[in-house]
Amino acid sequence: MSDEKNVLKKTTTNDIQLFNIKALLYGKPGTGKTHSASTLNPEKTLIISAEGGLLPLAGKKIDVVELGCWNDIKPIYFELQNSETQKKYRNIFIDSLTEINEMGKEQIVKRDRPAIKSDLGKVYDDLMTMQDWSLLQTRMTRLIRSFRDLPYNIIITCLEDLHKDEQTGIMAYTPSINGKLAVNVGGYFDEVFRMITKEIDGKIEYQFVTGKTERAIAKDRSGVLELHEAPNWSNIFKKIQKKFKGENK
Repeated sequence: MSDEKNVLKKTTTNDIQLFNIKALLYGKPGTGKTHSASTLNPEKTLIISAEGGLLPLAGKKIDVVELGCWNDIKPIYFELQNSETQKKYRNIFIDSLTEINEMGKEQIVKRDRPAIKSDLGKVYDDLMTMQDWSLLQTRMTRLIRSFRDLPYNIIITCLEDLHKDEQTGIMAYTPSINGKLAVNVGGYFDEVFRMITKEIDGKIEYQFVTGKTERAIAKDRSGVLELHEAPNWSNIFKKIQKKFKGENK
């Protein structure tokens, strides 16, 4: 054996000069999730829309790619790996994970497996089997991780749902996705915000809730945000990046 020792190549977090923020934003319909994309630099932002409801962004001149079905996702993902695309865009805004989840279910039931028939021969096209649910969760997890790891700021929106904790019985708001992913999805992101509306002095205000409460999941891994923040992504990014740029001096 050689006496030469293997030396690990080491770096430190101080070597990180440029990083990308990965965020999940969820909330009820009409709380302004889609509209929040208007706070990003329009020249550096691409919206991937599965919702088809971009009226809140009318006139903002932000590039949009429409998702019509599950199979549209892969070519878009590969395009985002292109070096020219990465030079053009800094922010990818995906709207929404709930609708993509529905596309995933339709892909499995309508296209990927034979129709399930009863003894009478009736076709149950819209029923999911246990194997189907497992496949859906695997595909959704892979999709989330794949887009999260792209070299952009990634923002993914999602509707919200009420989820019951089987141990405590407490009902809490979570992203609206099928299965355990509804509770676990936050682990794939740096920032998880719940978007809410509040009436203050007779006016409706929109807010990001950035920290966990008794009734909702949320988190701010940067540690620099207030519990309630104005829904402005550019300002959120500046706050977070300012902290880490200061630490890297």
